[in-house]
Amino acid sequence: MACSARSVYRDRWGPRFPVPGAAVLHSRERPLSPPSVTRMRLPGMTPAPSPVPPPVPPSALSALAGLSGLPGDPDSPVRVGTEGLLVAVPVLIGFRPRDSLVMIATGGPHGRRVGLTLRVDLPPPDDPELVAALCESAAAALCRDDPEGAAVLVVGGGEPGAGRPAAPGEPEWPPRADVAGAATLALLEREIGVHTVAWAAEIAAGAAWRCYPLHDCGCAGTLPDPAASVLAATAVARGAVVRDSREELAKVVEPTDDAAGPAAGSAGPAASSSAAGAGGDSAGTAGSVDPGSPAGQPSAVDPRRLLRDALADAAAGRLVVGRRLARAMASALRRPWFRDEALAACAGPTAPEAEQLWAALARTSPGADAATPAALLAVSALLRGDGALANLALDRALGADPGHRLAHSLRAALDGGWGPREIRAWLEGER
Repeated sequence: MACSARSVYRDRWGPRFPVPGAAVLHSRERPLSPPSVTRMRLPGMTPAPSPVPPPVPPSALSALAGLSGLPGDPDSPVRVGTEGLLVAVPVLIGFRPRDSLVMIATGGPHGRRVGLTLRVDLPPPDDPELVAALCESAAAALCRDDPEGAAVLVVGGGEPGAGRPAAPGEPEWPPRADVAGAATLALLEREIGVHTVAWAAEIAAGAAWRCYPLHDCGCAGTLPDPAASVLAATAVARGAVVRDSREELAKVVEPTDDAAGPAAGSAGPAASSSAAGAGGDSAGTAGSVDPGSPAGQPSAVDPRRLLRDALADAAAGRLVVGRRLARAMASALRRPWFRDEALAACAGPTAPEAEQLWAALARTSPGADAATPAALLAVSALLRGDGALANLALDRALGADPGHRLAHSLRAALDGGWGPREIRAWLEGER
């Protein structure tokens, strides 16, 4: 059955697995093997015999035994079991989810490489139509990555033992079996093998987890510390930030108290703010002011120098975005040629510094002036595969300027399944 997208999905692109070649195994006892429909047991279905799984190759056992440390070769695959996949979710989406459905696409030469990661809030348990619609939408969105297989993970949704009552002789069902079953069926209808269907009370050390009894595997246990996993350590070493919640992530673009005021050039300046949390303007030349200019407006500085000095300040850890720098950047970003240079900075050698600058400007710029920096932040986030931050940045951009063309274009691209590869090709003029 051909994949087709039906609606917008919230946190589409999660960060790619931080180790190239990352793979997932269904459990520590057997390698990933996408099951057919007859091998799965959904609520109300008669269980079908499951073939004996093939033995785990010695290389996989060695990889699983060595998860406590970083791999010697940064490009070597990291194989994880269901437990490891659950604790990897915060790395994949950039924050620790709560009461969420997470769907992970897998593909590559052996069907095990982690790809697109989706997350959505769990729907109310008393609305089966909404459950079905949400899972259909999520499965359609996952199809955009053309996966060979998928994992369905439910986080939260109730305490252990609060799931569907088990029939005599059946194993216990974790909470929200309705969501796990609907998501699995939606994927199977699209001919995507579902190799992992698991639940965790939360993504935290000591939290209970278990597989839904769809594969008759009986996998269960408690989660290790997510921050101590090899994937988290590798992500941190590469500069990734994993936040405790989506609300904490939203603060990256949350406007300051005065940022909702009049835009630059109108009465009422924006309050100053710093990317590091301090107030005032940068000591560098980026925010310099001509004392003779009216009302302390920014002097006619070269926009290229303005950007170069701001990026240098960010690299040195001294970036401070006050109202003067915000006004100067807003004026520069109104020039099409300068917006092109700002977009190029998102993918260049100063990309981390550019992302820091766009985030600070998105927070501190007043009115519609925040739209372009927020859209640029969305580009930076998409290039890293951070769909959650990209969506929040686009919400900020369109909230500041509902007609912002770049933000609308990026939203359409994101809804169309664009990821880092497509965004980079667009910046390079290949799309």
